[in-house]
Amino acid sequence: MKNNSLFAQSNPDVNLKNFSSNEDVLDHADQKMRETLQELSYNPKLHPAHTDRETGQWVEEYLGRERWTSGFFAGSMWYLYKLTGDPFWREHAVQWTQDLESEAYNTSDHDTGFRIFNSFGNAYKIEEARYYFKTTLQGAATLAERYDPDIGAIKSWEWVGNYPVIIDNLMNLELLFWAAEVVGKDEWYDIALAHAETSLIHHLRADGSTYHVVDFTDSGIVNWKNTFQGYGAESVWARGQAWAVYGFTMIYRFTREKKFLDAARASAEYFIENLPEDFVPPYDFLEPEPSVRTKDASAAAIAASGLFELYTFTNNENYFNTAVEILGSLSSDAYMTKNSNISSILKRSTRQRGQGNLGTSYADYYFLESIVRYRELTNANFPVIQKESLFFLDQNYPNPFNNSTVIYYSIEEEGEVDLSIYNLAGRKVQTLENRFRSVGTYQIDFNASGLSSGVYLYRLKVNGRASTKKMILVE
Repeated sequence: MKNNSLFAQSNPDVNLKNFSSNEDVLDHADQKMRETLQELSYNPKLHPAHTDRETGQWVEEYLGRERWTSGFFAGSMWYLYKLTGDPFWREHAVQWTQDLESEAYNTSDHDTGFRIFNSFGNAYKIEEARYYFKTTLQGAATLAERYDPDIGAIKSWEWVGNYPVIIDNLMNLELLFWAAEVVGKDEWYDIALAHAETSLIHHLRADGSTYHVVDFTDSGIVNWKNTFQGYGAESVWARGQAWAVYGFTMIYRFTREKKFLDAARASAEYFIENLPEDFVPPYDFLEPEPSVRTKDASAAAIAASGLFELYTFTNNENYFNTAVEILGSLSSDAYMTKNSNISSILKRSTRQRGQGNLGTSYADYYFLESIVRYRELTNANFPVIQKESLFFLDQNYPNPFNNSTVIYYSIEEEGEVDLSIYNLAGRKVQTLENRFRSVGTYQIDFNASGLSSGVYLYRLKVNGRASTKKMILVE
């Protein structure tokens, strides 16, 4: 399969900046994440979002799995497992990820990508287990339900406007692009592409800055544009700008359409040109009131991760070096929570205007992801992680079925794959797959139109190995 890595990788030149303190950073992250587990009483039904400004602990009312932030803590544990190889982090990442399975069916907003791709998606990329694969695909199917072809976008929320689309939604397109690629589902790719094009037209300003929210009429005409989480309608919310840097770069990875690379560059240039000396932006670049002009470590962490990938497509050293400078600042005492009672890894994030100086699970997540990307770019060694055996043929679902069903299979060696349907007399009635496949897990949609009801066999063969299961077709 393609694009199973975290991002498009290449090796930077030796004259680029170094991030030299990451071992100490990982020790700190390990300590704070363990303290969080204790704070949560090791209950995997609780998913941190942000800390209380006074107590430093995670706010209880925002620990639910339905929150947009619920996938970040599980994702952070998967990153710690990738970075350290410590089975402790795998054990707990599995538990917190499994608790989110129901969110793959949550159609209430666009945040399925944040909840499912950050948890199940990262779990699959690291372990390639079938369970994670299937749940990630279900998340993609759920997200696709919120798409309106008349508007050309996925609806973000239900509680404001008529058809609001937010800049954050770019991030959730990765779930659709990735899922479309691994199963060959053009519909999901087309939905993600259409949304990306709509956002490119309406969220990105001529100077490279971005709007937070664009609301549409039912026919796709713009009602209004605003920046709710920033200072005002025409302001530049730093986290939204970071979503654009990261999002348009990721979209280019899947589409290779130059207009998205140009959008990523424009967003990045605005972000970088307006950074202060410590490379961590205020929550809104245009906030005029000093009393609420709080820093946003989350915007810095998101942008750093996006800039590392943008470097791989452009060879622009400024992108790489800016990301390293950001990591350096975030790793300093000014932003790390060393020797404090704050439960997060990083401090000084801002949720929205007037709600600054907090720790957030998403700042921590993208900070760890930035370290992963930095290490991958610089050819650092990662611990060897044992993966489960990949040769497996799942029971079709649903079964029994009427007309259509889904079959998943996994292979641990590349080779010529044959997946065919047989009747009980052993006669082949249909070939579903007859092609070369790389190592991985795959989904096949089987339409039984033209076949009579009854019991059938389906058989997977690759490189001399075979597996057979029964399926029941009912009318």
